[in-house]
Amino acid sequence: MKKDQTLAQRLKENKLASVTLLMLLLLTLFWFFQHRAPQKAIVQKPSDLIPVNVAPVIKAAVRDSFSTVGTVEAFREADIFSESAGLVRKVSAEPGSPKKAGDVLVIVDDELAASLQRKASAHYRQTKRDVERYKTLYAEGAVPLSAFEAVQLQNEEAQAEFVAAARKFSDTKVKAPFTGTLTTRFVEQGELLHEGGKVAHMVDMTRVKIIIFVPEREIIKFVPGTTLAVTSDTSPGQRFSGKVSAVSNKSGRDHTYRVEVLLDNPIKNAFRSGMFARVVTTGEGHREALLVPRIALVAGIRKPEVFVVRHGKAVLTSFVAGMELQKELEVLDGLKVGDSVVTSGQTELINGSAVLVIGRKKGQSAP
Repeated sequence: MKKDQTLAQRLKENKLASVTLLMLLLLTLFWFFQHRAPQKAIVQKPSDLIPVNVAPVIKAAVRDSFSTVGTVEAFREADIFSESAGLVRKVSAEPGSPKKAGDVLVIVDDELAASLQRKASAHYRQTKRDVERYKTLYAEGAVPLSAFEAVQLQNEEAQAEFVAAARKFSDTKVKAPFTGTLTTRFVEQGELLHEGGKVAHMVDMTRVKIIIFVPEREIIKFVPGTTLAVTSDTSPGQRFSGKVSAVSNKSGRDHTYRVEVLLDNPIKNAFRSGMFARVVTTGEGHREALLVPRIALVAGIRKPEVFVVRHGKAVLTSFVAGMELQKELEVLDGLKVGDSVVTSGQTELINGSAVLVIGRKKGQSAP
């Protein structure tokens, strides 16, 4: 008992010894926690996994072809404007009606224009007779050359006035500029039409243009005059033949070139302006290629990335894309045969997410 009291008194008296003893105690506790038995790893429950569907990267025979979707445009279309002002007296322009080039669509009040044309015509005929009379008199020496030239000049001025008046009278009849179909009418009978007012809109659908945008690696296949196959969802099972009519020499920001494909509209209303159509160019022969489903793409073709399932986790993997097919995309580098890529559920994933593969095809091994 006396010894314990003596030790306590010594500790109180010696602060250095107290601090040293406390440090030894802390070091002992630290060593204990560092060398204790490790805890078992936490196993992720199936309910915590993100369910996904996968498909394998395969190797298959492909033909060097290119397919893309474009927009159908009319071969010709135009807004039709009036070059005359006045009240609309007659309208012969019903939307959807076919018109031939030169058909009258709208007649504007022409009374004043007709009067000016008759006046100009009379003046022109009078000066023309004067020229003939003065020509005879000049030949006989009855009038000087200056008088004859003055009459000729008056005749030329009268002719110019007559042409202008005739054009003004003709402008009171707004005509179809080409053969086509009227799509829209903007005026009604009795309206006051101003000069330069829009009257109607027409399209020529006897032929159509399909506007597509081709990436630079494929543009070499699109030479003016090249024959291409065209399909449409409105005519399933049918293939139409078109030809490249124009290729832009300047690419857009996405490194694609504007190409126009021209084809006849063989079936009535087979193609309408604004529809979608698929243009396909097909090469000769077949070759082996590595293919990945297009639906596996995370963002888009400009930066091709897919989630590859490895050891139960989704790994975001970029790859080099080649030829584009309708449902697949050629892989030039970055993936290998048998890789399981996520085809649904990508929006829920981040790089390294734990996944649960569902709907695995029969015979497909677990990734």
